[in-house]
Order: sequence, then structure tokens, then C-alpha cells
Amino acid sequence: MDQEKNTEQTLIEAFTRQQTAFADAIMSETRKARRNANFRTIGFILVIVTIFTINILYSRGILGGITIPKGESYVSLVRINGPIEAGKPTALSELENNLYQAFHDEDSKGVLLVINSPGGTPVQSHKLHQYLMQLKEETGKRLVVLGDDMLTSGAYMVAVAADKILVNPATLTGSIGVFQQSFGLKNLAEKAGVTARTIVAGDNKRRLDPFTDAKPEDLLKVQSVLDEIHQQFIAVVRSSRKDKLSEADDLFSGDYWTGTEALSLGLVDGISTYHRVLKEEFGSEHALDYSLKPGLFGRLPSVSESIADSIVSRISSELSNINGPRL
Repeated sequence: MDQEKNTEQTLIEAFTRQQTAFADAIMSETRKARRNANFRTIGFILVIVTIFTINILYSRGILGGITIPKGESYVSLVRINGPIEAGKPTALSELENNLYQAFHDEDSKGVLLVINSPGGTPVQSHKLHQYLMQLKEETGKRLVVLGDDMLTSGAYMVAVAADKILVNPATLTGSIGVFQQSFGLKNLAEKAGVTARTIVAGDNKRRLDPFTDAKPEDLLKVQSVLDEIHQQFIAVVRSSRKDKLSEADDLFSGDYWTGTEALSLGLVDGISTYHRVLKEEFGSEHALDYSLKPGLFGRLPSVSESIADSIVSRISSELSNINGPRL
């Protein structure tokens, strides 16, 4: 009997030791898995932080920028590319800090603004013009504008804030005018069996409704607004260019010219190139780029997303009730 009890006790102890060892093994694996998971999480966070940091440093020009040789003079450079519109990289809200730093760089010999733009909205263009005038007054820095492919309309309004405007012989220049575009969709909607239901409060709340015939009074209203903005545009140009402008009848007709023609009309001050401007206007061979950059990874957008955004933006813009005035 005692022998049977001993055997049973031995089996129980052996089973208990086995279960304990099994539990210890499970706990050990669990702790190991938890540690591995923590390491993976920490590693992932470090990678994200590193990418984010590199992207910020790149976008601010700290990484990937041009190094100015020690002791050499340089010019502050800012580039404006594309339509000048709210929410775009060309808007003052996006460029303000870059322009401020460019002008307040005490070591730079001046500011070179390279513009390649077809124009934009009257407000955004004028805000940029005014801010450049303010910075010139604050710092005493000389501002030179170099027109690239296009220096027209709102872009030209920005340019006349400069002490000197230079262009390429083929740069499209001028276009001192205002336009507004909309579409009449009444016939198309009728053919498609679509009926617009628009409820308004205020007799003139819905001018140039694309689903109804254009009313003469609406057209007169829009024309009066465009004429007023046009006169504001002309006043800015005259105030800035003064007696440099020619007396050509079509100077403010909204037409545009090549850089060579613009020079003869007094719209620009000369024909030049980027490196010639640095050397001849500032006596330097180097430029420190203060331009707004998209970031290292901002240059690799999704192709499908880019196409979709472009299509949606274009449709929204073209089919809106009133596509605001444009310079």
C-alpha cells in the first residue's frame, strides 16, 4: 500500500513539475514575443521619425541645398512657379516666411525672384506685390525679377514690385487685363433630362446660373466688376513703372508680348539670364535658395491621386457658377 502511495505521489510530483515547466516555457515565449513586438514598434517609430526629420530638413533646404563657398558673396533666391492662387504654393500664406527670410538675410547682396507663372487671382497677386514692397522698405534690399517661360497677368503684377524686371527674349510678358469664364449648361441639361432646383434669398444671389439663360443685367454686373479690377491693375503698373512705359494704345488691352517686344514697350528693363543676373546685377556668382520646397517625398506623389485631383479640380473650376475674376 505504501509503495502504491509513493508511486502515486511520484507521478503527481512529476506531472506538477511538467506542468510548471510547460507554464514557464509559455511565459518565457510570451515575454520574448512581447519584447520582439516592442522592439518592432520602437524600430517602426524611429524609422517614421527619421523620415519625417529628413523630409523637414530637405524642405527647408538644410539638406540637399547648395553650399556657398566660404567668404563668397551670394544672393537670396526665391522661385514662384505656377498659378498664383489661394491654397497653392504660390500664395502669400505659403511664401511669406520664405520671402521674409530671403529679405532679412543680412549677408545676402539682394533678392532675385524668378517667376514662371501665367497669372492668378487679383487678390493673391496683389497681396504678393504689396508684401514685396513692404519687405523692400523694411530691409532696403534690392529686388530683381527674372521672368522665365511666362510673366503674364497676375505674375506681372507681382513683378512690377521689383527694382528691375529682366526676361528671356521669348518670355511671354504682359497680359494686363482681367477675365472671368463660365459655361451655359441649360441646353445640355435639358437634353439629359436634368432639372436644376436652386433656392435663393436675395434677388441677385445667383448671378450667371449655368442652368438658365444669361441675363443682360448679370452680364453688365460682371463686366463692371472686371472693369474695376482692370483699373486697379493698371494703377499698380503705372505706379510702379511710371515713365518707363510706352504710350502704345494696346498696352493695357490684355494682350501679351515676347520678352523682346515687352522691352520696347517699357514693360521690362532688359534681356538676361540667371547667371548674368547674379553677376551683372549683384556682382555675385552664387545664390542661396529660399524657395518653398515640396519635401523629399513630396516629389513622389501617387500618379492616380494626382490625375484624380487634377480632373476633379478642373471640373469643379470650369462648371462652378462664377469662376472668379482672373488676372
